[in-house]
Amino acid sequence: MSSTLDPTRRGSTRRMIDTLVTNSWLARASPDSANTDNRKLSEKLMAHEGVNGIARDTALLTATIPVTDASWKAHVTQCIHSHHVQRLVLHAPWPHRVRRLADAIQQAHSLNRSTIVIAGEIARATWLKQLLSTLTGLQITLAHSSLGSDRLEQRHGSTPTVVVGTRSAIFAPIKSIGLIWIEGEEDAALKEPQEPRYHAREVAGLRAESEQALLVLASAHPSLESKFDAAAEHHYVSHDVALQPKIEVVDLRKEPGGTLFSHKLISAMQEALGDHRKILLFLNRKGYATTLVCRDCSWVPRCASCAVPFTYYREASRLACRYCGSSDAVPDSCPLCHASRVSPIGDGTERVETETRRLFPQAKIARIDGDTLRRPASARQLWESARSGAWDILIGTQALFRRKPLPQHGLVGILQADSSLHVSDFRSAERTYQHLIDAASLACSASRGGRVIVQTRFPTHHAIQALLLGKPDHFYEEELAARRLLYYPPL
Repeated sequence: MSSTLDPTRRGSTRRMIDTLVTNSWLARASPDSANTDNRKLSEKLMAHEGVNGIARDTALLTATIPVTDASWKAHVTQCIHSHHVQRLVLHAPWPHRVRRLADAIQQAHSLNRSTIVIAGEIARATWLKQLLSTLTGLQITLAHSSLGSDRLEQRHGSTPTVVVGTRSAIFAPIKSIGLIWIEGEEDAALKEPQEPRYHAREVAGLRAESEQALLVLASAHPSLESKFDAAAEHHYVSHDVALQPKIEVVDLRKEPGGTLFSHKLISAMQEALGDHRKILLFLNRKGYATTLVCRDCSWVPRCASCAVPFTYYREASRLACRYCGSSDAVPDSCPLCHASRVSPIGDGTERVETETRRLFPQAKIARIDGDTLRRPASARQLWESARSGAWDILIGTQALFRRKPLPQHGLVGILQADSSLHVSDFRSAERTYQHLIDAASLACSASRGGRVIVQTRFPTHHAIQALLLGKPDHFYEEELAARRLLYYPPL
C-alpha cells in the first residue's frame, strides 16, 4: 500500500495508516499506481477558495437558522452518555440539520467527548466549520487530505475537541469520540476513488462502533441504504408548506423537437426579469453538446481510454472526456465515411448560455459548472458574485449545490429533468431525484412569487412525481420496489 501514498505525506499519516492496518481496518496490498492529478486539481481548487465575506454570510445565515426543541438535545445527550453505538438518520432541510448539528456538538462537548463532522467537498467543509464556530462558540479544526493529520496534533494535541473535514477526516487521530456526523451522507464524494478504496459512511459506522459513539447520517434526501436501514433510528423534519414554491411540469413530448426552452419557461423568464426577480437554470451536463455524430454513418468520437463519447465544447473548439480528461481536436469531417455532416447532439450548459444570451441580450448571465470553476481565482470571484445576487440569470450543473448555499431565486427552470435517468447506473433515478430536490430548494416561496418549472419527457416517473407532490416517500417506496425486482441494493 505504500506505493499509493503521496511521498510528501508526513510520518504521522503513515503511523495512522499502520494503526488502521493493525486493527484490521485496512489490508496491505500492492496495486498499480494510479493517476491522481484530476483529484488533486479538484481538491486544490476547493482548498484555495477564499473565505471573503464569510463573517457576513455567517451572520446572515445564523439569523435564519431555526431553534431546535429541547427534545433533540436531550435525546442526543442520552445517546452519547449511554456509551453504546447508536445510528440516527436525519432527513431534514439544511438549516434544520445545521442547527441540530451545532446542538449535538455542544452536548458532546459538555460530556467531554470529541466530535468528527464529515462533508463531501472541501469548500463545503470550510463553510461548515465557520458556521459551526459561530453557532457553538467552540474552536473547530478543519481537516482534509491536503493538510495532513499532523496539523491536528500541532493545533490541539492528540485529542482535538471538534474536527470538520472531508472523507479522510474520518481517520483523524483523536480519542474519546462521542459523535460522528456525516453531512450529506448520500454524497458520492464520500467514496475514495483511488487505492486504498473506502466509503467514509461505512468507515464511520465501524469507528462509531469501536468508540461506542453516536453516528448521525444527515441529508435532505438520504440514500436508499440509509432510508431503509432497519437498525437505525429515523428523524424526519418536513418542509414548511408555506415556504414551498409553486412547481409546474412541462411535457416536452408536446413541444417541438429539440426544444430547449418551452413557451411556458420563456414567458416565466420574461415575467421574472420584468419583476426584477433572479432566475436559475439547471441542466446537469456541461459542455455545449453531449457529443458529435456523423449524420451519414452515425460515427461518434470516443475516448480511446474510456470508450465513452467525447463531450463537445464549442467555446474551446475541442472534444474532451468527462471521465479521464483527455481531449482531441474537433474533426472537419467524419474519419470513416469522410462526410462533412458531423453535428452536435444533446444539450449542455454552454448551449444553454448561448441560447439564453440570444433570447435575453440585456440580462446579466453567468454559468457555474466544472469548467468555469476550474481556476481558483476566477472561481472564487464567480461564486461570490453569484451569492451576492449580481446576476439576473444563473446557469449551472450540480456544481451549484456542492459549495456554500446560494440565495433563493424567484424562478428555477429545470431544463431536462430526466436527462440522468438513462445513465447505465442503477442509482440514476436516485441521483436524479436528489438533483431535483436540490434545484427546487433554491426557489423562494410561492407567496413571494417563487416558481419551479420542470421540463421533462417522462412526467410520470416517480422521481418527478415525488417532487411535484411533495411526498418523498412516494419516490423511496417506488424506487425500492424497482431495486428489489432486479436484486439491486439495498437488499
